[in-house]
This record gives sequence, structure tokens and C-alpha cells, in this order.
Amino acid sequence: MTLVPSSLRNSLVLTAVLAGLLFAVVFGVAATWRVNHVEDRALTAALISRADLARDEVSGDGSLRQDAGSVKTDLVQVVGPDGSTRASSPALTSDPPLVDIATVRTSRPPGVQSHVTLQQPDTDLAVLAVPIKLSRSGSSPAGIGALVVAVDAEGFNAATSDLLGLLVAGLLALVLAMAVLSWVLTGRALNSVTRLTESAELLGAGDVVGGLPAPRRDAELARLVAALNRMLVRLHESHATELAFAADAGHRLRTPVATLRAEAELALRENDPAELGRALERIVQDADQLTSIVDRMLARSRSRGHSPVPVVAALETAVVRWNRQAELCGITLSLRIDSLIRPEVRCAELVEIVEPIFDNATRHTDSGGTIDIHATLESASPARGVVDISNTGPAVPADLAPHVFDAWVSTRDASMAGGLGLWLARETARETGGDVLLVQGAAPTTFRVILPVLPG
Repeated sequence: MTLVPSSLRNSLVLTAVLAGLLFAVVFGVAATWRVNHVEDRALTAALISRADLARDEVSGDGSLRQDAGSVKTDLVQVVGPDGSTRASSPALTSDPPLVDIATVRTSRPPGVQSHVTLQQPDTDLAVLAVPIKLSRSGSSPAGIGALVVAVDAEGFNAATSDLLGLLVAGLLALVLAMAVLSWVLTGRALNSVTRLTESAELLGAGDVVGGLPAPRRDAELARLVAALNRMLVRLHESHATELAFAADAGHRLRTPVATLRAEAELALRENDPAELGRALERIVQDADQLTSIVDRMLARSRSRGHSPVPVVAALETAVVRWNRQAELCGITLSLRIDSLIRPEVRCAELVEIVEPIFDNATRHTDSGGTIDIHATLESASPARGVVDISNTGPAVPADLAPHVFDAWVSTRDASMAGGLGLWLARETARETGGDVLLVQGAAPTTFRVILPVLPG
């Protein structure tokens, strides 16, 4: 069974309605109890006041000295000690005693209170009976009798019913108002979420750094958008790092693969078995070098560490491979290492930086041209190693020179050159604290690698 997610707006409105209903029930119960309590107190006060007035109108033998009065308001009855009615107001003349005399005798102030329904006249009475001392009258003995007074309760009941009806109507109107108000307010609040969703759907890969627009009036949502934008930046940086590593891998493997191919082509030209064997040995060495490069790249992708290597040994080992690649392209390669660079001088990522620049030089130098690699030390402190890679190929166009180190920039078809070699070389150099520059106005075209060195 698939559960369909409910609307947040509907959930909020339903929650508001349930909360309103709960409040209405609790408040209604409390208000009903309070109204009934007030009604009872009002009836009791009216009965006590009526009893005090009627007591003055009762003679010692229980007879009444009052006028007939109103049928529904003058409701008085005197009950003798034997339970018989000694006197009553005109409205109660035909009615039996309204209370049990034994209950009245044992009652405590203010007396016994009860409710009685009469048929003639048809009315509901609130009754209060208080003890009263009576003398003998005819066959009724002397003793403690009861003075009974009554008040018409229909008016109180009608007022209470009207008040409770008004209360229920008000509470229902309150719940309805809460539902409508919550529907409107949640709609306005969720408009920002709707706009944010639409913006996210339109967000392209190139817009990730700019992020989503933050709402100005919703502080909580603005914090959420800011957190999402920071997450998008982190994801973009991680994605760019992965792309850079993939491009780095392609460019770092381009040269050894080309060298391996060159060795294989040279081996095909050999007829001497001895030379053929030496060519195959070089192919094996190139394959080992290729494996070593892959291992170093994987290790670097995990740790991003920079392991310094001896400058002289690293360049002399790498130039053997570079020379075979240059020979296949008909290019003359020369390596010059200044005497200031002693064998123990070390530098991090040297070959990894120079190799894509050399690869770029071979692709832009025509057959018969030359590539010169010159390594020296700057006299500044701290000491820095400088490697110039010069080639006799065409000069870098003036309009391209400011962007030659940008990613995906190339003077050739991107499917052939890729446009990432120089960018990767400079990024790697800057990770180690160095840099790669295009020497302006130099002839031939010269790229300069500047790296910090360790004396050993």
C-alpha cells in the first residue's frame, strides 16, 4: 500500500482546527459548569431572601398574613409538625406539602433546597424549606414545622439556556475563524516555499555558486536557504575537484601512453633482434612508469599530499621518456640543470607539473623544432626552483595569453587538446606554494615553473 504524502497546508489547518475544538470543549465544559453554578447561587439567594420576607408573614399557629399577590411569585406554604399543610399562598392551595417535614427538621441552615414541577399552574419551582416553631392549631400539634418558599425557575433556566446557546455558537464561530485564518496564513507562509521550489527547479549547473534566492521576510526560511546554498557550494566544489582529478588523470596519462606508443612504433621499425629486445625492455619500463603514475595519482586523490623528490634525479629520469616522445615527433629535446641545484635539493610534484607543459609543447612544435628544459635556483630567500620549458613553436596569440591557464582554453580543437593541461599544471603548482607563468615577450615561447625547494 502506497502512502500518499499529505499537504503541509492541510495538516497545519487540521491541527489548528483540532486545537480549536479541544479548546472549545474544555472551555465549554468549564463555562457550562460556571453558568450552572451561578444560576444555583442566584436561585439560592432568591429563596433565602423570600424565606426571610415570608417568615414575618407567618403567625404563631402557621397562618399567613399576606395578600394573594402574584400566582407565580407569591409561593409560600406552611407545613405543620405532623406533615399537614397549615397554610399556603393561593397558587399552592390545591397542592400537597412540597417537602418532607422529617427532612426539614434534621437539616442545617439555610434549609432543604429542591426542585418541584407543578401541573397547576404548569411551572418549575425552586423550593427552600426552613424549620419554624409552630403552636397547636386544631388537630395539628405544636412543634417544629416548615416554612416553604418557592421561586419560579423557568426564567433562570431560560436565561441559562440562552447563555449556553450563545456560548456554543461563539465557540463554533471561533473554531471556524481559526480554520479560515490558519488556511490563509499558511497559504501566505508557504508561498515562499513554492517560489523556492520553482527557483530550485530552474537552477542550472552554472547557477549553483549563486545559489537559491533567500526570502527577505521569512527569517527561518532564509536560514534554511542559506544552509542549502552552502551545501550547494560544497557539492559544487566537490564536483569540480572530481572533474579536475579526472582531467588531471587524463593529462598525466597522455604523455606516458604516447611514449609507450612511440616505443612500440620504433620497435616495429627495428630489424635487429638485439635492438628489438631493447625496445621491448623500454616498453616494459614505460608500462611500469605508467603504473607508477597511476599509483601516485590514486594516492594523491586520497591524501592530497605532496611528497618532495630530488630535482636532478626526477628530471633525468623523466627526460628519458620525454626524449623518446620528442624523437617520435621529430623534435629535439635538451635538458639543462644548473650547477646550483645539488643532488640533494628536493621539490614536490615537479614532474607532475612539468609533464603537462612538455606535452603541450610537443603538440605545438612542428617537426624539426626544439624543446629546451632549463632548471635553476633563484637567489632569493627562501630559495625557489625555476624550470623554464621553451619551444620553437608558434607564439601564444596576444588575445589568448591572458587566458592560457584557464580551464578548457586551447588554440586547437578541444577534442584534440582538451584545454586542461596548463590549468592543471598551474593548479598543482599553487597547491605546493608555487606557480606557473607564461613569460611575456620571450622568444621562443617559454613557460616558467616556480616551486619551493628543500635543501635536503
